Amino acid sequence: MTDHQRRVDEAIELTREEEYLRALTIFLDAYGAEDASSPLILSKTAKSASGLSYFGLCLMLVQKKTKQAIELCKRAIELEFYDGNHYANLARVYIAAGNRKKALETLQQGEKEHPDDEALLRVRRQLGVRSTPPVPFLDRSNPINVTLGQSRHAKKVAQREGKKK
Repeated sequence: MTDHQRRVDEAIELTREEEYLRALTIFLDAYGAEDASSPLILSKTAKSASGLSYFGLCLMLVQKKTKQAIELCKRAIELEFYDGNHYANLARVYIAAGNRKKALETLQQGEKEHPDDEALLRVRRQLGVRSTPPVPFLDRSNPINVTLGQSRHAKKVAQREGKKK
């Protein structure tokens, strides 16, 4: 194993331990470039899709570089579509970007390929399931649905608090 691959593996492990800043520092050092979408990085990581995937996740969580993070995670999926971690990381990037719909689409795509993948299931649980809007024929963002939904949520919270006492 080369020194480069050893550093990438270390950064991946740090990412899994949620040490995103330290991992990003190692990724940037290992790839030797500030621009994550540079041809240099894409050529150096052609053999390490995991490096791309976790590097993209760190870029999003630390530096909020959404476009580059998505590109890196998608490239990892192109290289290794059979690894559920890449789909999970892309979904986490979308979640961090506030794009719940894209995150859900990515998870569904990953679950088609890997129905029992633990990483995908963990992100799916993190994302949660939304309940049906109170008035289903209106859009979720309609003020009526927003108000009724907030009221329904407050009622559920109050009921939970009542059970704890």
